[in-house]
Amino acid sequence: MKKLIELILKYKPPIVLILIPIAFTLLFGAAMSPIFTDEIPIAIMDLDQSDQSREIIEEFEGCSIFKITEYADSTEQIKEDILSGKIKGGLVLPQGFQADINGRKGAKALMLMDGTNFLVGNNLMLYSNKIISAKNYELQALDLASGGILPGTSDQMLNTLATAERVLYNPQLGYLYYLYPGLLAVFVQQTYLNVVAPILLKEKDRLKRLPLNKIDRKIRPKEMAPLIVQYAMMTFVCSLACMLIVHWFFHYPLEGSLLLTLLVQVLFLAGLTGVAFVLAAIFDDATHCTQFVMFLAIPSILSCGYGWPEFMMAPGFAPVMKAVWPLYYYANPLKELMLKGASFDAIEPFVIGGFLFALFWMPVGMWIYRQKIRTMKQIEEEVRSLAEGVR
Repeated sequence: MKKLIELILKYKPPIVLILIPIAFTLLFGAAMSPIFTDEIPIAIMDLDQSDQSREIIEEFEGCSIFKITEYADSTEQIKEDILSGKIKGGLVLPQGFQADINGRKGAKALMLMDGTNFLVGNNLMLYSNKIISAKNYELQALDLASGGILPGTSDQMLNTLATAERVLYNPQLGYLYYLYPGLLAVFVQQTYLNVVAPILLKEKDRLKRLPLNKIDRKIRPKEMAPLIVQYAMMTFVCSLACMLIVHWFFHYPLEGSLLLTLLVQVLFLAGLTGVAFVLAAIFDDATHCTQFVMFLAIPSILSCGYGWPEFMMAPGFAPVMKAVWPLYYYANPLKELMLKGASFDAIEPFVIGGFLFALFWMPVGMWIYRQKIRTMKQIEEEVRSLAEGVR
């Protein structure tokens, strides 16, 4: 057992870099499959019990998006069941529904939806509107036909203005399609920082034990660089493996260029390395540093423009976000590449931004790292001199 623990500790960085993203890919892929959102549980409340109301209900029963799990007696019951999570929506057909249709009085069906889940809510609204609109079209065509208007002419009249819906890249608004590139970007960020920052902290501890005049000469970039590059390569291989896993096992599309994916990841890891130098300068304890990195996962993905679009952010927020954290330059183009097969022109702003971020933060991070060690050493030597003076 002791040897096993020692073996795990020895190979902890490769284990973290490779196994954790793959494990989370399998976990989230399985949890979010099937990709498309269907069989959403709903309730039906038919207060009219007429031929027209039964036709509407049959349309809902025949649509794979809906799964009618109960027939409610009141809207309060529907609201309670939505609150408890038993159902996600409810269709209410009021008393007099057929009479209002026959009298052309603007019959209304009410669709109650659980808006706390936007993907489920959007699907409920989209497909319930489709069913009601199709029924409305059918009724108007019958009216026109009864007035002696030929079917072809009535079609032209009813389609004078219409919307043709076509949702690109994620036609049924699936969870996995939407979330996975962002999740993968966060996996890469968290594992890379949790491996590289402790390496820099270990080097910092070594340098702190040296005399002040030897610190600059004893920093070993030639020894650290190959190790960091090695871990960066592991990260890329692992990312590629995760993409293939989600493609093969969970039918996720991979439309983009592998070279462009490699380019945005190299720039992202270069930027993260600069951030790792800053974190290693700030923290003295590897555990505290790891805890801070873990804390960054949620705020970084929520503020990088992946979920909440950049143009909706408060004035001035986006430039600051893009200047201090590199996830924006990786999560967003990764989604464009994986789902849309974007060309270089489409992701060029992210490539330029990621390059400038790395170009600035790599040397600045290293300078902060070195200055922190020198400052700590100067304080230590001044305290020692004062102590010796007191004696």
